[in-house]
Order: sequence, then C-alpha cells, then structure tokens
Amino acid sequence: MIRSLLTLLVLSSFMLQAQITTETIESSVLGTTRTIDLYIPEIEEGSLDQLPLIVVLEGHELFDLVVANVRFLSKIDYMPKSIVVGVRQEGPYQVVRDCETDKNSGQLSTRGSNFKQFIVSDVVQRLSIQYPISNLKVLIGKNKSANFMNYFLLNGPNMFSSYIAITPEVSAQIIEPLTVNAANIKKTTNYYISNSGNLPRRQKNNISLLTEELKKQKNKQFILTTDAFSFPDEFSTPAYSIPIALEGIFRVYQPISPKEYRENILKDSLPSHNYLVKKYQKISTQLGIQKRYILNDLMAVFAAAQKKSDAESLFVLGDLALEDYPTTMLGHYFNGFAYEITGNTKKALKNYERAYTLDPIDFVTKDLILNKIESLK
Repeated sequence: MIRSLLTLLVLSSFMLQAQITTETIESSVLGTTRTIDLYIPEIEEGSLDQLPLIVVLEGHELFDLVVANVRFLSKIDYMPKSIVVGVRQEGPYQVVRDCETDKNSGQLSTRGSNFKQFIVSDVVQRLSIQYPISNLKVLIGKNKSANFMNYFLLNGPNMFSSYIAITPEVSAQIIEPLTVNAANIKKTTNYYISNSGNLPRRQKNNISLLTEELKKQKNKQFILTTDAFSFPDEFSTPAYSIPIALEGIFRVYQPISPKEYRENILKDSLPSHNYLVKKYQKISTQLGIQKRYILNDLMAVFAAAQKKSDAESLFVLGDLALEDYPTTMLGHYFNGFAYEITGNTKKALKNYERAYTLDPIDFVTKDLILNKIESLK
C-alpha cells in the first residue's frame, strides 16, 4: 500500500499542481517497506506530453539536489520537465546492504539482486502506470550505488537510457564485461562518470581504469562523458557532477545558441530550415520526446533565411508556426515574407491581412503587419 504524506508546491490554476510527496512502498520483493520521495512538475491540464523519469539512488542525500537542478534547467528550457523519484537508503549500512555484491565474482548478491528488482517493479514500473512517463529514464547514484547501476547495463533489464555514475566504487571484476556490453549496446545510451583527486586511491584508480576501457570502445550508440575533478571529495562531488551530467544528456534539447546559429545555420549552404528539422528529429530519436518548436529556434532560422533570401525555409517555418502557434500571426507572417521576396505580391498581401486578425507574438505586432500591408498596396 502506498501512502502519500506531504504536498509542498501549488502553482497555477491552469496547471496540474507541482508537488513533492513522500511515500511508503510495501515491497513484496524486499519483504519490507521502503520510502521514496517523488517530484511531479507542473503539467498543463489536458497535456498528453510524456515526461522523462529520473531515478535517484541514495535519495535521502541526493533527491533535493537533483530536483533543484531539474527545476532550474527545465525553467530555462535546457531540459524537459521531468519526474524525479528519490529512493531513500538512510540508516546504518543500508546502502551497503542494498548494493551488496559477491566478493569473489563481483556480481550482485541475492540481496543486491532483490534491490535491483525493487527498482524495476516497485519503482519504475509502478510509476509508469501512474504517470505519463516517456522512454527516457535516467539513473543516478554515487559511490556504492553508482557501482550498483552498472548491473543494469551488465545484466539488464536495459530500461535506462542514461546513467550518472558519481565517483563509483567500481568492482574491478566487472570492468571488462561492462566494456564489452557497452560496445554492443543497440540503443542510444548516455553514460556519465566522475572521478576526484580526493578519493581513496583504490576507488580513484578503478574509476580511471573503467573510464579508459570505456573510451576504447567505438560504439556510437554509447555516449560516454567523463569528469575528473581535482578538489571536491566524495561528499561535494555530486554538486559538481549532477548539473554537468544533466546538461550533457539533454544538450540536443537546448535552444539554438548564438554559436550554433553562426556556425551551423548561417554558414551552411543548405536551406536554413534543414538544421532545425534535423535537430528536432534528433530530440525525438535520442530522447524519445516530441518537442514543440520553440520561438527561439524558429526566430533563429528566420533570421538566417532572411539574410540568405531563403524562401524555401520561410515556407517551412510558416507551416511549423501554423501548426504549433495557430492563434498567432507568426505562420502567416513567415509565409507572407516568403511570397514577398519571391515577387508574389498578391499572396504576400493575403497572408499579411490574415496575420493581422490573429494574436501578436514576439516582434510580429499589428504595427509591423500594417506597415507590410501598406508597403505592398
């Protein structure tokens, strides 16, 4: 039985409430009750969007830190809104027991295997029934729990597409088989691993060895990101690792930057919209997310198309804006601009007149549209 204990945040009447709850799970797998913390972001009422799920091991220490980063990065559109679940492992030796391995084989012990099954069935599968969760699932751990995460890559189920391993206490016996598995992964998998100069020598050396072996594999589906910090210790490293790792996983999701605009759009001889369409296709294939075309990206491509007199891209922008911003002037403005630069004054005027009846957006105002109409008459 699951019991909700605490609701913290209430945002907008037009949103389903953002909330943080603490819940207890009676686990038949573990034969005991366990506590989780759950963050559900504000969701527009009636939205069909599926959300990434971020599972945080040692949640009693890391949950608040992860939620803070997720809220900030999603607010600036560097990552999508996400559900975060923190699995508490507080109490003497609880992490050791949950993540226990056999000293000889390096494989999970019965107790460790049971905790893994708890993550699968009592956490991920249960939440996937209750909430609109996408295929993008992230697993985060540190030290012993970061090593524990590797067993999902080793033995399945391969339900996570991204791993954030913060200073893992790597079992030396699994380095070779883990590298072999990474080389043969068939779906896009992000793997972040951090090290620190202030760790115990054995832990630091095993992280370095695993990192070097993983770097040798050539599988493009396995995306490795590494950090080697010189100063933070095992307690402060998560504060450095988590924002870097999340930003890396969701880099393709981020708005087109000035550098992208200059180097990948403006200088490209292909029509400007090509980069935009491919970017959003990559968001779909890599992250499993159908992202709405954001205004920043449409305007970046519009600026390039305007400079290049690229009517083809303007027409594509018009179609995209009509679909994603149907109540605004934007789509008809783009189409009118395209017809104008190709000399079709009649159709340009028709689109501008239609735009005038809709809502202003960004720099596309009624004054701008009136000026366009008057200049063509």
